[in-house]
Amino acid sequence: MVVNSVHWFRKCLRLHDNPALQEALNGADAVRCVYILDPFFAGAANVGINRWRFLLEALEDLDSSLKKLNSRLFVVRGQPTDVFPRLFKEWNVTRLTFEYDPEPYGKERDGAIIKLAQEFGVETIVRNSHTLYNLDRIIEMNNNSPPLTFKRFQTIVSRLELPRRPLPPITQQQMDKCHTKIEDNHDQLYSIPSLEELGFRTDGLSLAVWHGGESQALDRLGKHLDKKVWVTSLEHSRVKTCSLYASPTGLSPYLRFGCLSCRVLYYNLRELYMKVRKRCTPPLSLFGQLLWREFFYTAATNNPNFDRMDGNPICVQIPWDQNPEALAKWAEGRTGFPWIDAIMTQLRQEGWIHHLARHAVACFLTRGDLWISWESGMKVFEEMLLDADWSVNAGSWMWLSCSAFFQQFFHCYCPVGFGRRTDPTGDYIRHYIPILKDYPNRYIYEPWNAPESLQKAANCVVGVDYPKPMINHAESSRLNIERMKQVYQQLSHYRGLSLLASVPTIQEEAEPPMTDESQTSSGPGRKKQRTKIHFLPKKNVHK
Repeated sequence: MVVNSVHWFRKCLRLHDNPALQEALNGADAVRCVYILDPFFAGAANVGINRWRFLLEALEDLDSSLKKLNSRLFVVRGQPTDVFPRLFKEWNVTRLTFEYDPEPYGKERDGAIIKLAQEFGVETIVRNSHTLYNLDRIIEMNNNSPPLTFKRFQTIVSRLELPRRPLPPITQQQMDKCHTKIEDNHDQLYSIPSLEELGFRTDGLSLAVWHGGESQALDRLGKHLDKKVWVTSLEHSRVKTCSLYASPTGLSPYLRFGCLSCRVLYYNLRELYMKVRKRCTPPLSLFGQLLWREFFYTAATNNPNFDRMDGNPICVQIPWDQNPEALAKWAEGRTGFPWIDAIMTQLRQEGWIHHLARHAVACFLTRGDLWISWESGMKVFEEMLLDADWSVNAGSWMWLSCSAFFQQFFHCYCPVGFGRRTDPTGDYIRHYIPILKDYPNRYIYEPWNAPESLQKAANCVVGVDYPKPMINHAESSRLNIERMKQVYQQLSHYRGLSLLASVPTIQEEAEPPMTDESQTSSGPGRKKQRTKIHFLPKKNVHK
Protein backbone atom coordinates (compact mmCIF):
# COMPACT_ATOMS: atom_id res chain seq x y z
CA MET A 1 0.00 0.00 0.00
CA VAL A 2 1.27 3.46 -0.95
CA VAL A 3 1.52 5.79 2.07
CA ASN A 4 1.07 9.48 1.25
CA SER A 5 1.53 11.53 4.40
CA VAL A 6 0.60 15.10 5.20
CA HIS A 7 2.09 16.70 8.28
CA TRP A 8 0.10 19.69 9.54
CA PHE A 9 2.28 22.31 11.21
CA ARG A 10 0.54 24.45 13.85
CA LYS A 11 2.25 25.25 17.18
CA CYS A 12 5.32 23.13 16.47
CA LEU A 13 7.18 25.16 13.82
CA ARG A 14 10.42 23.18 13.91
CA LEU A 15 12.23 20.10 12.63
CA HIS A 16 13.84 19.14 15.98
CA ASP A 17 11.87 17.15 18.55
CA ASN A 18 8.79 16.85 16.36
CA PRO A 19 7.30 13.40 17.04
CA ALA A 20 4.26 13.96 14.81
CA LEU A 21 6.52 14.85 11.86
CA GLN A 22 8.61 11.76 12.59
CA GLU A 23 5.40 9.70 12.37
CA ALA A 24 4.59 11.29 9.02
CA LEU A 25 7.98 10.19 7.65
CA ASN A 26 7.88 6.69 9.12
CA GLY A 27 7.43 4.25 6.23
CA ALA A 28 5.90 6.89 3.95
CA ASP A 29 6.31 7.01 0.18
CA ALA A 30 5.63 10.75 0.02
CA VAL A 31 5.37 13.49 2.66
CA ARG A 32 4.05 17.01 2.31
CA CYS A 33 4.47 19.54 5.11
CA VAL A 34 1.49 21.90 5.32
CA TYR A 35 0.67 25.12 7.14
CA ILE A 36 -2.92 26.33 6.81
CA LEU A 37 -3.41 30.08 6.89
CA ASP A 38 -6.78 31.76 6.67
CA PRO A 39 -6.24 35.20 5.07
CA PHE A 40 -9.67 36.35 6.24
CA PHE A 41 -8.67 35.45 9.79
CA ALA A 42 -5.64 37.75 9.49
CA GLY A 43 -7.85 40.80 9.07
CA ALA A 44 -10.40 39.88 11.71
CA ALA A 45 -8.26 38.35 14.44
CA ASN A 46 -7.03 40.21 17.47
CA VAL A 47 -3.40 39.72 16.43
CA GLY A 48 -1.08 42.66 15.83
CA ILE A 49 1.53 43.21 13.16
CA ASN A 50 4.51 42.20 15.29
CA ARG A 51 2.99 38.79 16.02
CA TRP A 52 2.15 38.23 12.36
CA ARG A 53 5.66 39.25 11.34
CA PHE A 54 7.15 36.78 13.84
CA LEU A 55 4.91 33.98 12.51
CA LEU A 56 5.75 34.70 8.86
CA GLU A 57 9.47 34.74 9.67
CA ALA A 58 9.07 31.41 11.46
CA LEU A 59 7.37 29.95 8.39
CA GLU A 60 10.08 31.31 6.10
CA ASP A 61 12.75 29.74 8.29
CA LEU A 62 10.89 26.43 8.31
CA ASP A 63 10.55 26.50 4.52
CA SER A 64 14.28 27.26 4.20
CA SER A 65 15.17 24.31 6.45
CA LEU A 66 12.91 21.99 4.46
CA LYS A 67 14.46 23.26 1.23
CA LYS A 68 17.87 22.08 2.44
CA LEU A 69 16.30 18.61 2.76
CA ASN A 70 14.90 18.81 -0.81
CA SER A 71 11.39 19.46 0.47
CA ARG A 72 9.22 22.56 0.89
CA LEU A 73 6.52 24.01 3.12
CA PHE A 74 3.05 24.10 1.54
CA VAL A 75 1.22 27.18 2.84
CA VAL A 76 -2.45 26.70 1.98
CA ARG A 77 -5.04 29.46 2.29
CA GLY A 78 -8.41 28.71 3.85
CA GLN A 79 -9.98 27.02 6.87
CA PRO A 80 -8.87 23.50 7.82
CA THR A 81 -12.35 22.01 7.39
CA ASP A 82 -12.49 23.44 3.85
CA VAL A 83 -8.86 22.79 2.91
CA PHE A 84 -8.36 19.17 3.92
CA PRO A 85 -11.11 17.54 1.81
CA ARG A 86 -9.50 19.12 -1.27
CA LEU A 87 -5.97 18.09 -0.27
CA PHE A 88 -7.03 14.55 0.61
CA LYS A 89 -8.37 14.07 -2.92
CA GLU A 90 -5.72 16.01 -4.82
CA TRP A 91 -2.74 14.32 -3.13
CA ASN A 92 -4.32 10.88 -2.46
CA VAL A 93 -3.54 11.31 1.22
CA THR A 94 -3.56 8.20 3.41
CA ARG A 95 -2.03 9.60 6.63
CA LEU A 96 -2.41 12.92 8.47
CA THR A 97 -0.17 13.82 11.42
CA PHE A 98 -0.11 16.80 13.78
CA GLU A 99 0.87 17.67 17.35
CA TYR A 100 -1.68 17.55 20.14
CA ASP A 101 -3.26 20.90 21.03
CA PRO A 102 -4.31 20.91 24.71
CA GLU A 103 -6.44 24.07 24.55
CA PRO A 104 -10.24 23.70 24.35
CA TYR A 105 -10.64 25.40 20.95
CA GLY A 106 -7.81 23.34 19.50
CA LYS A 107 -9.27 20.08 20.79
CA GLU A 108 -12.67 20.93 19.28
CA ARG A 109 -11.11 21.85 15.91
CA ASP A 110 -8.94 18.72 15.87
CA GLY A 111 -11.89 16.50 16.71
CA ALA A 112 -13.68 17.81 13.63
CA ILE A 113 -10.61 17.21 11.44
CA ILE A 114 -10.11 13.65 12.76
CA LYS A 115 -13.76 12.89 11.98
CA LEU A 116 -13.36 14.40 8.52
CA ALA A 117 -10.23 12.32 7.89
CA GLN A 118 -12.07 9.14 8.88
CA GLU A 119 -14.75 9.89 6.29
CA PHE A 120 -12.00 10.02 3.63
CA GLY A 121 -10.27 6.88 4.92
CA VAL A 122 -7.26 8.87 6.12
CA GLU A 123 -5.36 7.64 9.19
CA THR A 124 -4.66 10.34 11.78
CA ILE A 125 -1.70 10.25 14.17
CA VAL A 126 -1.50 12.83 16.97
CA ARG A 127 1.54 13.24 19.22
CA ASN A 128 2.21 15.56 22.17
CA SER A 129 5.15 17.94 21.82
CA HIS A 130 3.94 21.35 22.99
CA THR A 131 3.91 20.58 26.73
CA LEU A 132 6.32 18.69 28.95
CA TYR A 133 3.72 16.46 30.53
CA ASN A 134 0.47 14.69 29.75
CA LEU A 135 -1.96 17.22 31.20
CA ASP A 136 -4.77 14.68 31.56
CA ARG A 137 -2.49 12.59 33.75
CA ILE A 138 -1.85 15.56 36.06
CA ILE A 139 -5.59 16.17 36.35
CA GLU A 140 -6.24 12.48 37.01
CA MET A 141 -3.68 12.48 39.85
CA ASN A 142 -5.48 15.47 41.41
CA ASN A 143 -8.79 13.64 41.83
CA ASN A 144 -9.81 14.41 38.23
CA SER A 145 -9.65 18.18 38.61
CA PRO A 146 -6.85 20.60 37.68
CA PRO A 147 -4.66 21.75 40.60
CA LEU A 148 -5.37 25.43 41.24
CA THR A 149 -2.35 26.32 43.35
CA PHE A 150 1.17 26.18 42.05
CA LYS A 151 2.34 24.37 45.17
CA ARG A 152 -0.14 21.56 44.59
CA PHE A 153 0.85 21.43 40.92
CA GLN A 154 4.54 21.09 41.87
CA THR A 155 3.72 18.28 44.30
CA ILE A 156 1.98 16.28 41.56
CA VAL A 157 4.69 16.92 38.98
CA SER A 158 7.35 15.76 41.44
CA ARG A 159 5.62 12.35 41.51
CA LEU A 160 5.55 12.00 37.73
CA GLU A 161 8.22 10.41 35.59
CA LEU A 162 10.56 12.81 33.85
CA PRO A 163 9.26 14.25 30.57
CA ARG A 164 10.01 12.20 27.48
CA ARG A 165 13.41 12.89 26.00
CA PRO A 166 13.38 15.04 22.86
CA LEU A 167 13.76 13.45 19.45
CA PRO A 168 16.62 14.37 17.11
CA PRO A 169 16.05 16.69 14.14
CA ILE A 170 14.78 15.35 10.81
CA THR A 171 17.66 14.16 8.64
CA GLN A 172 18.35 14.24 4.92
CA GLN A 173 18.29 10.45 4.86
CA GLN A 174 14.78 10.34 6.35
CA MET A 175 13.47 12.87 3.85
CA ASP A 176 15.10 11.14 0.88
CA LYS A 177 13.20 7.93 1.64
CA CYS A 178 9.88 9.69 1.10
CA HIS A 179 10.83 12.39 -1.37
CA THR A 180 7.98 14.36 -2.90
CA LYS A 181 8.50 16.16 -6.17
CA ILE A 182 8.17 19.92 -5.85
CA GLU A 183 6.41 21.47 -8.83
CA ASP A 184 7.85 24.48 -10.65
CA ASN A 185 4.81 26.59 -9.73
CA HIS A 186 5.11 25.82 -6.00
CA ASP A 187 5.83 29.44 -5.04
CA GLN A 188 2.77 30.67 -6.93
CA LEU A 189 0.47 28.15 -5.30
CA TYR A 190 1.90 27.68 -1.79
CA SER A 191 4.07 30.68 -0.99
CA ILE A 192 4.27 32.42 2.39
CA PRO A 193 2.34 35.70 2.19
CA SER A 194 3.75 39.12 3.01
CA LEU A 195 2.39 41.41 5.68
CA GLU A 196 1.00 43.64 2.93
CA GLU A 197 -0.80 40.67 1.40
CA LEU A 198 -2.44 40.07 4.78
CA GLY A 199 -3.70 43.64 4.78
CA PHE A 200 -1.17 45.30 7.08
CA ARG A 201 0.33 48.70 6.39
CA THR A 202 4.09 48.51 6.89
CA ASP A 203 4.95 52.19 6.38
CA GLY A 204 6.98 53.30 9.36
CA LEU A 205 7.12 49.79 10.84
CA SER A 206 10.18 49.61 13.08
CA LEU A 207 12.78 46.88 12.66
CA ALA A 208 11.97 43.66 14.45
CA VAL A 209 13.67 43.14 17.80
CA TRP A 210 12.64 39.47 17.83
CA HIS A 211 13.03 37.42 14.63
CA GLY A 212 10.93 34.30 14.27
CA GLY A 213 12.16 30.84 13.38
CA GLU A 214 13.76 27.64 14.60
CA SER A 215 17.25 28.80 13.56
CA GLN A 216 16.94 31.89 15.76
CA ALA A 217 15.55 29.79 18.60
CA LEU A 218 18.44 27.31 18.61
CA ASP A 219 20.99 30.11 18.35
CA ARG A 220 19.40 31.85 21.33
CA LEU A 221 19.29 28.57 23.26
CA GLY A 222 23.05 28.24 22.87
CA LYS A 223 23.58 31.75 24.23
CA HIS A 224 21.07 31.08 26.99
CA LEU A 225 23.01 28.03 28.15
CA ASP A 226 26.30 29.89 27.96
CA LYS A 227 25.06 31.96 30.90
CA LYS A 228 25.94 29.04 33.17
CA VAL A 229 26.21 31.12 36.33
CA TRP A 230 22.74 32.58 35.83
CA VAL A 231 21.08 29.35 34.72
CA THR A 232 22.36 27.33 37.66
CA SER A 233 21.73 30.02 40.26
CA LEU A 234 18.56 29.29 42.18
CA GLU A 235 18.25 32.64 43.90
CA HIS A 236 16.07 35.33 42.33
CA SER A 237 18.45 38.13 41.49
CA ARG A 238 17.23 41.69 41.68
CA VAL A 239 15.82 42.98 38.41
CA LYS A 240 18.13 45.63 36.96
CA THR A 241 17.69 48.18 34.20
CA CYS A 242 19.22 45.88 31.59
CA SER A 243 16.67 43.18 32.48
CA LEU A 244 13.88 45.39 31.14
CA TYR A 245 15.19 45.32 27.57
CA ALA A 246 14.80 42.46 25.11
CA SER A 247 17.60 39.94 25.65
CA PRO A 248 19.47 38.04 22.92
CA THR A 249 18.98 34.97 25.12
CA GLY A 250 15.20 35.38 25.57
CA LEU A 251 13.20 32.31 24.56
CA SER A 252 9.53 32.84 25.45
CA PRO A 253 8.22 33.76 21.93
CA TYR A 254 10.02 30.72 20.50
CA LEU A 255 8.40 28.40 22.99
CA ARG A 256 4.99 29.91 22.27
CA PHE A 257 5.28 29.38 18.48
CA GLY A 258 6.99 26.03 18.89
CA CYS A 259 10.21 27.17 17.21
CA LEU A 260 11.92 25.70 20.28
CA SER A 261 10.91 22.48 21.98
CA CYS A 262 10.14 22.85 25.68
CA ARG A 263 11.62 19.38 26.18
CA VAL A 264 14.90 20.42 24.56
CA LEU A 265 15.07 23.41 26.92
CA TYR A 266 14.14 21.25 29.91
CA TYR A 267 16.82 18.64 29.31
CA ASN A 268 19.50 21.17 28.43
CA LEU A 269 18.84 22.97 31.72
CA ARG A 270 18.79 19.70 33.62
CA GLU A 271 22.03 18.40 32.16
CA LEU A 272 23.77 21.73 32.63
CA TYR A 273 22.71 21.83 36.27
CA MET A 274 23.98 18.33 36.97
CA LYS A 275 27.26 19.10 35.21
CA VAL A 276 27.89 22.35 37.09
CA ARG A 277 26.39 21.51 40.48
CA LYS A 278 27.43 17.82 40.50
CA ARG A 279 24.04 16.80 41.88
CA CYS A 280 21.65 14.17 40.60
CA THR A 281 18.30 15.87 40.87
CA PRO A 282 17.83 19.55 40.01
CA PRO A 283 15.22 21.33 42.13
CA LEU A 284 11.86 22.16 40.57
CA SER A 285 12.59 25.86 40.95
CA LEU A 286 15.16 25.66 38.13
CA PHE A 287 12.31 24.92 35.73
CA GLY A 288 9.96 27.51 37.24
CA GLN A 289 9.12 29.29 33.99
CA LEU A 290 8.41 26.02 32.16
CA LEU A 291 6.31 24.69 35.03
CA TRP A 292 4.36 27.96 35.22
CA ARG A 293 3.48 27.43 31.55
CA GLU A 294 2.42 23.83 32.22
CA PHE A 295 0.36 24.94 35.22
CA PHE A 296 -1.81 27.29 33.17
CA TYR A 297 -2.15 24.80 30.32
CA THR A 298 -3.39 22.22 32.83
CA ALA A 299 -5.86 24.65 34.40
CA ALA A 300 -7.24 25.64 30.98
CA THR A 301 -7.39 22.37 29.06
CA ASN A 302 -10.94 21.40 30.10
CA ASN A 303 -12.28 24.93 30.67
CA PRO A 304 -13.56 26.57 27.45
CA ASN A 305 -14.43 29.72 29.43
CA PHE A 306 -10.92 30.08 30.84
CA ASP A 307 -10.46 33.40 28.99
CA ARG A 308 -13.51 35.12 30.44
CA MET A 309 -15.09 35.87 33.81
CA ASP A 310 -18.66 34.85 32.97
CA GLY A 311 -19.19 31.11 33.13
CA ASN A 312 -15.65 30.46 34.37
CA PRO A 313 -15.91 28.24 37.49
CA ILE A 314 -12.48 29.17 38.86
CA CYS A 315 -12.79 32.94 38.39
CA VAL A 316 -13.95 35.31 41.12
CA GLN A 317 -16.84 37.40 39.83
CA ILE A 318 -15.72 41.01 40.32
CA PRO A 319 -17.88 44.02 39.32
CA TRP A 320 -15.24 45.76 37.20
CA ASP A 321 -15.86 49.23 35.76
CA GLN A 322 -16.48 49.89 32.07
CA ASN A 323 -14.21 52.74 30.99
CA PRO A 324 -13.16 52.61 27.30
CA GLU A 325 -11.37 55.96 27.52
CA ALA A 326 -9.21 54.86 30.46
CA LEU A 327 -8.52 51.53 28.78
CA ALA A 328 -7.32 53.31 25.63
CA LYS A 329 -4.98 55.57 27.64
CA TRP A 330 -3.47 52.52 29.32
CA ALA A 331 -3.10 50.53 26.09
CA GLU A 332 -1.57 53.47 24.21
CA GLY A 333 0.82 54.50 26.97
CA ARG A 334 -0.93 57.79 27.83
CA THR A 335 -1.61 57.30 31.55
CA GLY A 336 0.68 60.13 32.69
CA PHE A 337 2.75 57.67 34.76
CA PRO A 338 6.08 57.37 32.89
CA TRP A 339 6.88 53.89 34.24
CA ILE A 340 3.54 52.48 33.04
CA ASP A 341 3.67 54.37 29.73
CA ALA A 342 7.23 53.22 28.98
CA ILE A 343 6.23 49.59 29.50
CA MET A 344 3.19 49.85 27.24
CA THR A 345 5.24 51.67 24.59
CA GLN A 346 7.84 48.89 24.59
CA LEU A 347 5.06 46.32 24.29
CA ARG A 348 3.52 48.10 21.31
CA GLN A 349 6.85 48.64 19.53
CA GLU A 350 8.63 45.36 20.21
CA GLY A 351 6.02 42.80 21.28
CA TRP A 352 7.73 41.88 24.55
CA ILE A 353 8.08 43.21 28.12
CA HIS A 354 9.78 41.77 31.21
CA HIS A 355 7.53 39.64 33.40
CA LEU A 356 7.69 42.10 36.31
CA ALA A 357 6.76 44.90 33.91
CA ARG A 358 3.72 42.79 32.99
CA HIS A 359 2.84 42.57 36.66
CA ALA A 360 3.08 46.35 37.05
CA VAL A 361 0.82 47.28 34.12
CA ALA A 362 -1.68 44.50 34.87
CA CYS A 363 -2.04 45.60 38.49
CA PHE A 364 -2.43 49.22 37.36
CA LEU A 365 -5.22 48.35 34.91
CA THR A 366 -7.17 46.07 37.24
CA ARG A 367 -7.17 46.01 41.04
CA GLY A 368 -4.43 48.60 41.59
CA ASP A 369 -5.73 51.77 39.95
CA LEU A 370 -8.20 51.70 37.05
CA TRP A 371 -10.50 48.83 38.19
CA ILE A 372 -10.96 47.64 34.60
CA SER A 373 -11.55 43.96 33.87
CA TRP A 374 -8.61 41.66 33.29
CA GLU A 375 -10.38 40.46 30.13
CA SER A 376 -9.67 43.85 28.50
CA GLY A 377 -6.00 43.70 29.40
CA MET A 378 -5.77 40.11 28.21
CA LYS A 379 -7.06 41.13 24.76
CA VAL A 380 -4.47 43.91 24.48
CA PHE A 381 -1.71 41.43 25.34
CA GLU A 382 -3.20 38.92 22.90
CA GLU A 383 -2.84 41.50 20.15
CA MET A 384 0.65 42.75 20.94
CA LEU A 385 2.58 40.23 23.06
CA LEU A 386 4.67 37.81 21.00
CA ASP A 387 4.60 35.06 23.62
CA ALA A 388 0.91 35.38 24.52
CA ASP A 389 -0.98 32.16 24.06
CA TRP A 390 -4.53 31.45 25.11
CA SER A 391 -3.90 29.51 28.31
CA VAL A 392 -0.92 31.36 29.76
CA ASN A 393 -2.23 34.82 28.83
CA ALA A 394 -5.66 34.30 30.40
CA GLY A 395 -4.22 32.51 33.42
CA SER A 396 -1.67 35.25 34.07
CA TRP A 397 -4.31 37.97 33.90
CA MET A 398 -6.63 36.14 36.30
CA TRP A 399 -3.71 35.73 38.67
CA LEU A 400 -2.50 39.33 38.48
CA SER A 401 -6.02 40.70 38.97
CA CYS A 402 -6.61 38.37 41.95
CA SER A 403 -9.47 36.75 40.07
CA ALA A 404 -8.01 33.25 40.44
CA PHE A 405 -4.91 31.45 41.78
CA PHE A 406 -3.57 34.49 43.68
CA GLN A 407 -5.65 36.13 46.43
CA GLN A 408 -3.36 38.61 48.17
CA PHE A 409 -5.24 41.61 46.84
CA PHE A 410 -3.88 43.87 49.57
CA HIS A 411 -0.48 43.88 47.84
CA CYS A 412 -0.33 46.53 45.10
CA TYR A 413 2.36 47.87 42.83
CA CYS A 414 3.19 51.54 43.10
CA PRO A 415 3.46 52.96 39.55
CA VAL A 416 6.26 55.27 40.73
CA GLY A 417 8.16 53.48 43.50
CA PHE A 418 8.50 50.07 41.86
CA GLY A 419 9.97 51.47 38.67
CA ARG A 420 12.31 53.78 40.56
CA ARG A 421 13.80 50.88 42.52
CA THR A 422 14.22 48.81 39.36
CA ASP A 423 15.82 51.62 37.33
CA PRO A 424 16.88 54.48 39.64
CA THR A 425 18.28 56.61 36.81
CA GLY A 426 15.15 56.35 34.66
CA ASP A 427 17.08 55.37 31.53
CA TYR A 428 14.35 52.89 30.56
CA ILE A 429 11.79 55.71 30.58
CA ARG A 430 14.06 58.00 28.56
CA HIS A 431 14.51 55.26 25.96
CA TYR A 432 10.81 54.63 25.36
CA ILE A 433 9.45 58.10 26.16
CA PRO A 434 12.10 60.42 24.67
CA ILE A 435 9.97 63.52 25.37
CA LEU A 436 11.03 63.06 29.03
CA LYS A 437 14.72 62.49 28.31
CA ASP A 438 15.88 65.86 29.72
CA TYR A 439 14.18 65.42 33.08
CA PRO A 440 16.59 64.86 35.99
CA ASN A 441 16.50 61.55 37.85
CA ARG A 442 14.61 63.13 40.73
CA TYR A 443 11.56 63.87 38.60
CA ILE A 444 11.72 61.33 35.78
CA TYR A 445 9.14 59.06 37.47
CA GLU A 446 6.85 61.87 38.60
CA PRO A 447 7.37 64.80 36.19
CA TRP A 448 4.21 66.52 37.48
CA ASN A 449 6.11 67.38 40.65
CA ALA A 450 8.88 69.19 38.80
CA PRO A 451 8.84 73.02 39.03
CA GLU A 452 7.32 74.69 35.99
CA SER A 453 10.66 76.29 35.14
CA LEU A 454 12.34 72.88 35.05
CA GLN A 455 9.55 71.44 32.88
CA LYS A 456 10.04 74.26 30.39
CA ALA A 457 13.81 73.84 30.46
CA ALA A 458 13.30 70.10 29.72
CA ASN A 459 11.06 71.02 26.76
CA CYS A 460 8.24 68.95 28.20
CA VAL A 461 5.44 70.64 30.12
CA VAL A 462 3.13 68.20 31.89
CA GLY A 463 -0.40 68.63 30.62
CA VAL A 464 0.86 70.03 27.30
CA ASP A 465 3.68 67.84 25.96
CA TYR A 466 3.09 64.85 28.23
CA PRO A 467 -0.21 63.98 29.95
CA LYS A 468 -0.98 64.61 33.58
CA PRO A 469 -1.53 61.49 35.71
CA MET A 470 -4.94 60.12 34.78
CA ILE A 471 -5.69 59.05 38.33
CA ASN A 472 -4.70 59.62 41.94
CA HIS A 473 -2.87 56.41 42.75
CA ALA A 474 -3.04 56.75 46.53
CA GLU A 475 -6.80 57.29 46.60
CA SER A 476 -7.57 54.72 43.90
CA SER A 477 -5.48 52.00 45.53
CA ARG A 478 -7.20 52.48 48.89
CA LEU A 479 -10.63 52.43 47.28
CA ASN A 480 -9.87 49.36 45.17
CA ILE A 481 -8.49 47.37 48.09
CA GLU A 482 -11.74 48.03 49.91
CA ARG A 483 -13.71 46.99 46.83
CA MET A 484 -11.74 43.77 46.55
CA LYS A 485 -12.11 43.11 50.26
CA GLN A 486 -15.90 43.35 49.92
CA VAL A 487 -15.84 40.91 47.00
CA TYR A 488 -13.83 38.37 48.96
CA GLN A 489 -15.97 38.81 52.07
CA GLN A 490 -18.93 37.60 50.03
CA LEU A 491 -17.17 34.36 49.11
CA SER A 492 -18.17 31.40 51.23
CA HIS A 493 -14.57 30.38 51.89
CA TYR A 494 -13.45 33.84 53.02
CA ARG A 495 -11.85 33.83 56.48
CA GLY A 496 -10.37 37.31 56.69
CA LEU A 497 -7.07 38.88 55.77
CA SER A 498 -5.06 36.88 58.29
CA LEU A 499 -5.86 33.63 56.51
CA LEU A 500 -5.63 35.08 53.03
CA ALA A 501 -2.10 36.19 53.80
CA SER A 502 -1.06 32.54 54.13
CA VAL A 503 -2.81 31.24 51.02
CA PRO A 504 -0.27 29.48 48.75
CA THR A 505 0.35 31.65 45.71
CA ILE A 506 1.33 31.00 42.15
CA GLN A 507 4.72 32.64 42.44
CA GLU A 508 6.03 30.22 45.05
CA GLU A 509 9.54 29.24 43.93
CA ALA A 510 8.62 30.01 40.32
CA GLU A 511 8.36 33.78 40.11
CA PRO A 512 9.79 36.70 42.07
CA PRO A 513 7.27 38.33 44.43
CA MET A 514 4.72 40.38 42.56
CA THR A 515 4.60 43.15 45.15
CA ASP A 516 6.67 46.28 44.85
CA GLU A 517 7.33 47.15 48.47
CA SER A 518 6.96 43.92 50.38
CA GLN A 519 7.71 40.23 50.02
CA THR A 520 4.96 37.65 50.29
CA SER A 521 5.40 34.80 52.71
CA SER A 522 5.14 32.08 50.14
CA GLY A 523 8.02 29.68 49.58
CA PRO A 524 9.12 27.07 52.11
CA GLY A 525 12.01 28.21 54.23
CA ARG A 526 11.38 31.90 53.65
CA LYS A 527 11.04 34.13 56.63
CA LYS A 528 7.46 35.31 57.02
CA GLN A 529 7.12 39.04 56.51
CA ARG A 530 4.60 41.51 57.76
CA THR A 531 1.86 42.38 55.31
CA LYS A 532 2.33 45.95 54.16
CA ILE A 533 0.41 48.29 51.94
CA HIS A 534 2.39 51.15 50.47
CA PHE A 535 1.07 54.19 48.66
CA LEU A 536 2.46 57.36 47.23
CA PRO A 537 1.94 60.38 49.46
CA LYS A 538 -1.18 62.24 48.34
CA LYS A 539 0.77 65.37 47.63
CA ASN A 540 2.81 63.56 44.98
CA VAL A 541 -0.04 62.59 42.71
CA HIS A 542 -2.46 64.96 41.05
CA LYS A 543 -5.64 64.14 39.26
